[in-house]
Amino acid sequence: MNWRLRLKRVAVRLVTIAFVFWLVSFPAPAVVQAQGGLAISGSFHNQDFLIPQGASVSGPSIDVVVFNNGSDTLNIKMTSQAPTGVTISLSDQQLTLAPGGQQQIFVGIEVSNDVAPGDYDMSVAAQSYTEGVSGIQVAGAAGQTAKLTVTGESASVTLQALSPDGQLVVAMVRLYRIDNGRKMEMASSETGNLQATVVPDSYTAASYIGGQQVAEQSFTLAANDNKMVDLSGATVYFASFGVVPAYAKDTGKLAFVQVVYTVKNLYQQIDKGEVLLQVSSNEVSQAPLTLVTLSPLAVGSSGLNYNYTPTGGWADGSYDFQLQLNVDGKLYTGSMVQHLDVSRGMVGTAGIASPTVSGSGTTDTAVIPAPSSSGSAAGGAKGMSLYLFGGIIAAVVVVAGILIFRSDVKINRRTGD
Repeated sequence: MNWRLRLKRVAVRLVTIAFVFWLVSFPAPAVVQAQGGLAISGSFHNQDFLIPQGASVSGPSIDVVVFNNGSDTLNIKMTSQAPTGVTISLSDQQLTLAPGGQQQIFVGIEVSNDVAPGDYDMSVAAQSYTEGVSGIQVAGAAGQTAKLTVTGESASVTLQALSPDGQLVVAMVRLYRIDNGRKMEMASSETGNLQATVVPDSYTAASYIGGQQVAEQSFTLAANDNKMVDLSGATVYFASFGVVPAYAKDTGKLAFVQVVYTVKNLYQQIDKGEVLLQVSSNEVSQAPLTLVTLSPLAVGSSGLNYNYTPTGGWADGSYDFQLQLNVDGKLYTGSMVQHLDVSRGMVGTAGIASPTVSGSGTTDTAVIPAPSSSGSAAGGAKGMSLYLFGGIIAAVVVVAGILIFRSDVKINRRTGD
């Protein structure tokens, strides 16, 4: 009798211990909920920020997402905390979210040269607030924390998105540090060219056009390295783009600009390609103008031009010009931005200044960022190991339950209950 009771007590303890381990073996939900329906999620807290002195980290995969799960509209202020010399930049500072709404906020980290090497804590928080007679009152808050390691050693890398014939193309380029099989984004650029200062480690770089990966390359950086990495792949791109002012013969004043460009297809024949011109006047965007439709867009080069005059004539100020290429109805790539400065009275005759035209290496809407690659195979393996561990614990619970049941049956048979 005594040994059976002891067995029962041991089994009960096993069940209790197994249940506790089963509860703690699974991670907490990624969404942090606060009062009033405010919640925050995103990848910020999953990042292992490893940044050299005087460098920065940012990218489309580093973010927080703010949710309004309540029934009232929320006014939200974004805040952050970081050690002295570390700056956290947020793509939005003030939000207004309707019930059921959400907003993604990109996070960047910049470390000054004065920050001592070591480990630090950082945080990003969303605070909902109300405004009344007594002033602003915080109604609820939700946040995430992350670890930052600052290092004294560094390396430099330059990424270039190139066509197979060696031409720089406008593309999204992204740089990832490989941390135990996970891709940790370090930097990104939409111009096809990226320079970054990073810690010595293993890296992967990739280029994307139209949301599709064009090229990828892995490499290792040692301390004080200065590496150039070319990301070359078959693509369609603008091989040239210029804006040439033209003047009226009778008055010498600016009449139109000739948009001259070349579309180069090194990929494959495409059923339909459409070239659009996006013009901004004094930073105010105009409706896109379709310049040409190529059906099909054949492999090879197509040199084209278009004479542009703004509706209502030229006005004083700054004009920005950018070409966009749609493939089968979707934005695929874009050109660099060309600038044209126009001042009252400027003409093209001798002795009088002409409008200044310059090319820029920046672009705002040329490419669509590729989907975030932060969810890696390593992360999936980790998740599977948790489920495996949970399954083992569940098996222990079942076995212990069977032992209790069998001991109860034997005891009941002997006692006649």
